[in-house]
Amino acid sequence: MEANTASAKSAPGGPPARDLPSDFPKRLATKIVLTVERERDPETGLEKVSNLVYRNLSAADRLELMFATCEQLLIDNETARFAAITWTSLVIERERVPQYETFLVDLVDLAIDQHMNLVKPLYELEARRKKFSHYAWLLGEVFINMMALNSDLYEAVSHVFSTIIRKEMALESAEKERKDTRRITLAASAKAKETASKKLFDDVVDYIHARGEFKSDSLAQKNPNEFIAVLADRMRGTRRYVIQDIMNRQTLMRKQQAEKELSERLAGAEDIILAKEPFKRAIQLFWTEKRYNFKYLSVEKVRVTVQVLSILTGLVFFLAGYLNVYGMHWIEGIAVAVGMYLFAKIAVSRRAFKRFFPDDVSKELETVVGSFTPTLRKMSKEQLDAFLIRQVRDVDNQKVLHVIPEFIKYVFAIMPDRKNMIVTLDDLSDVMENLETDVARMLREVTAAATPRNPLVE
Repeated sequence: MEANTASAKSAPGGPPARDLPSDFPKRLATKIVLTVERERDPETGLEKVSNLVYRNLSAADRLELMFATCEQLLIDNETARFAAITWTSLVIERERVPQYETFLVDLVDLAIDQHMNLVKPLYELEARRKKFSHYAWLLGEVFINMMALNSDLYEAVSHVFSTIIRKEMALESAEKERKDTRRITLAASAKAKETASKKLFDDVVDYIHARGEFKSDSLAQKNPNEFIAVLADRMRGTRRYVIQDIMNRQTLMRKQQAEKELSERLAGAEDIILAKEPFKRAIQLFWTEKRYNFKYLSVEKVRVTVQVLSILTGLVFFLAGYLNVYGMHWIEGIAVAVGMYLFAKIAVSRRAFKRFFPDDVSKELETVVGSFTPTLRKMSKEQLDAFLIRQVRDVDNQKVLHVIPEFIKYVFAIMPDRKNMIVTLDDLSDVMENLETDVARMLREVTAAATPRNPLVE
């Protein structure tokens, strides 16, 4: 046994666990019993026990000896309460010595790992014919003896039990994330079958519940394990509370992460300002392109009419010359017909009328629209609504107000990667409704401002 003069805050020393005597846990258990029995002041006894345990067992390769020591104490009903005192001392003294909290967490990590990997054989509760994890039995007995000492020690029970729950829930979340990032192989599935079927905190509660069961021989017989059943109920409540708290925190973290990702994806103020002028230019081009067919058909009608009249005129003169009408020679009729045919094919051709046809701005329109669609794709509903309202109220867009809703539909129809838009389809529908209302209101205001007032009506 190591000297007791070492401070609890100092780093644990001594030989590694493999060099300790095989009966080291039994010697330490005896030392714990003597330390508690020798001290008249309970607080001083807890302080010395926690110091003793930490100095001897806090090294990474000695953590398992803590559970072996508790096993030695739990073998005998007379010494079982000292196992509870050992854990209680660490929980109570952790506020004075922060290193004890780290020690407790390390113990919980080891218990969870060995529980999940079934390092120790299962413990069979013969009275109930049920099997539990070795660590479920050990921790369950420690918690039961804590409550047997004093019902006010449930705070210590709750601290250790809550630590187990939080650790196992964190491991479960990490395992889910790991499985999401890679494919689960057959080897991994086979390994999963070798682990414990239940989490440690569930197995602990089930063990304590089984220990608290009592089959009475008569109605008047009182249950001596009633406090154990009450402990199981309280631990179920703690389990529900802690799991709900963890789920709420995870939900809040996911929400904050989503909001952070959304804020990073949202369009910045500078991007929105830079998109203003290209948007205005695109509306003008869209209106020009929208009227392209009408202008083209108007010029085409004139060209075809002149071309048909030229051919008919040549045909009439050819017939007049052929029939020698009005003294016209047939050679003159052929000459006029050929001239009119050449006029129709050359002077009235589409190439000759090219300067009268409207310019096709479709390519320029696609280029300009492509310059600001990335910004529109990153806009939220509020940003898009505010941006469109400013466009509607812009004086430069008064002549094309009526085409703005149609232009927006066109932009979102040809926009690439529409699945990556911040705004949803439902939000976009709301934005379009608001836009149409704003456009109609603005058109009424523009019309009213352009209409001259009648002083007689006033």
